[in-house]
Amino acid sequence: MQRGCTAATLLLLIATAGCSSGPPALTLPNGALPPGTAHVTVNGNETRQVHEVKCESIGKGLTWIYIGSARARTTLLLDDARTPKAVAFNDVEGFTGSYWQDLQGNARLAMVDQTYMLTGTVAGFNAEQPHTRTMTDFAVKVAC
Repeated sequence: MQRGCTAATLLLLIATAGCSSGPPALTLPNGALPPGTAHVTVNGNETRQVHEVKCESIGKGLTWIYIGSARARTTLLLDDARTPKAVAFNDVEGFTGSYWQDLQGNARLAMVDQTYMLTGTVAGFNAEQPHTRTMTDFAVKVAC
């Protein structure tokens, strides 16, 4: 009898597990991104959601964040005080340029959960007019 009861319990557990749903969907606060993703907007042109994100702590409170591939990359340098030190775009939506703290452009940083949100202006060049230096707006959202 004990064996029959154990077998029935085991069958009930298997049947219940088979009907249960998968893990719950990741719920993020409004404005936050899933880890390992980014959205980049330069000169009004938004990239698709990028899944190539690498975050690297380099000591002294500094973090490099690399978004995209070597062909079209956005690079961020942030410090622990949440101050953007540098933002560089390499052929992102046809724009190559940068912001450097206290040198050119401006940048602001906010956080939503684990998502960095940077906005500002950068100096650089558009692919259509590579001979003309321009200032353009940018927005970057990235979650490490």
